[in-house]
Amino acid sequence: MDDIRKMLIDKALEMGAKAAIDFSIDEIAFDGRTILKCLFGCEGGLPYCPSRENPEVTGLYSDLAKKYKWGILIETDNLKDGQEISIELERTAFLNGYTFALAATECESCEECVAEKGEPCIEPKKQRLPLYAFGIDVYKTVRAKGWELEVVQKKGNPTKNITAVFVE
Repeated sequence: MDDIRKMLIDKALEMGAKAAIDFSIDEIAFDGRTILKCLFGCEGGLPYCPSRENPEVTGLYSDLAKKYKWGILIETDNLKDGQEISIELERTAFLNGYTFALAATECESCEECVAEKGEPCIEPKKQRLPLYAFGIDVYKTVRAKGWELEVVQKKGNPTKNITAVFVE
């Protein structure tokens, strides 16, 4: 493993990730059906996620993600930690010369999302697309990497949050 991969994995773990592992882009399970979850399964039509309003963009985002060669998958216990860690890894990779590094994470910056009320986001620099908006089957991807991931059966059950940073 080269130095930048090790540095990013170590940083994720130091920041509180339960697990972090590198991936090559051919290990990512792309599946355009994820847009169906955006259209019919997403509770809020997250204001920062264009997939619900413009489903055709998922194919564009998938094509762009496939231009990367590798990245880091991150497992956390909650969305907020996943967002903070993945955005910090994106920043670290960028500062180390990987200028197209990009985090994929849901937003959990604020207690209450004002954008959901139609107001301008107060943390726009922290918004990123979630993995499924890139057309990624998260379950298939992480299971192929040896991680366990189950569907949460009801609110309050333990969860695992998966984010990623596309690096090169």
